[in-house]
Amino acid sequence: MRKEKTRKKVSPIQKGIYINIGLFVLLIVVFIIGCNVGDYKVGIWQTIKTFFGKGDKYSNLAIFTFRLPRLCLAILVGLGMGMSGVVMQDLLHNDLASPGTLGVSAGSGLFVTLYVALGGDTGTGAILMPVLALAGGLLSAGIIFLLGSKKGQRVQPTRLIMTGVAVGSAYGAISSIMTYIVDENKMEFLQRWQQGELWGTQWRYIIVFAVWLAIFATFTYRNSRTLNVINTSYDIARGLGVNVGKQFVYMAICAVALSSSAVAFGGNFFFLGLIGPHIARRLVGTDARVLMPASGIIAGIIVLLADILVQGLSFISGIPTGIVITILSVPYFLYLLLRS
Repeated sequence: MRKEKTRKKVSPIQKGIYINIGLFVLLIVVFIIGCNVGDYKVGIWQTIKTFFGKGDKYSNLAIFTFRLPRLCLAILVGLGMGMSGVVMQDLLHNDLASPGTLGVSAGSGLFVTLYVALGGDTGTGAILMPVLALAGGLLSAGIIFLLGSKKGQRVQPTRLIMTGVAVGSAYGAISSIMTYIVDENKMEFLQRWQQGELWGTQWRYIIVFAVWLAIFATFTYRNSRTLNVINTSYDIARGLGVNVGKQFVYMAICAVALSSSAVAFGGNFFFLGLIGPHIARRLVGTDARVLMPASGIIAGIIVLLADILVQGLSFISGIPTGIVITILSVPYFLYLLLRS
């Protein structure tokens, strides 16, 4: 009798790991392409040689001085916003939740705007700016939670999002007013930053950003199993012994910390924390252990592609990267809104 060969089934988590590896490879490919985009053409093979220390002085200058910091910053912004979006959507059980729609990014942005407008120096604020952005994001989240929830009742995600949109609009109006009462140089910086300018391209900013992101991403990922349980149901989580209130606050602070650092060094990327998780969820499923890295990588790829368009196409050269991301993301956002 012939024995039938049994194929070993791949579990969802294993499938998610494989897809994450593929996404990471795609990120590297897009990154290398980005190193070749600009006024001075290096070539992909020359780019690879430069990374191994065999480039000439012109390719070294173009890649290591001008392009590499910007591309690294783009990836970090994507990772922060993508992971933050996953946490907020899972905590609130709502596909439209994100740092942008909840008004958290607007709160972070307001504090950074006030810092710059009141005389703060962006050149020496590498550590202070993300701290202020975190404070603004936490304050905004607290106000939105107080206004958007009723005592003795369960959290209503739709009510929180509506409150977040209103509060975020008010913060945005205040930030816009501040841009008109500062000198011309600061006004130009704030306007471009509010539109999503990758401005923190000096290595001291990137190092601070990377360390900050690594710390809070680790804190967040360590609780991915708990996030899975909370995403299933608040009641089920309580039944399994999870302190939902404590974990909700802890994960919310981590999510705000991730998004606030991205806002501080990359400006306002409104749709990034919304689109990244949705695309990742279609690819790897809902398990936060594979969803969070996938969302961060996808958001990073989106920022890289948008920045490549800005650097490579002369008719949009100089436009803030966030504007390109918004233009590309609006149709998908409308689709999600209608679907919901």
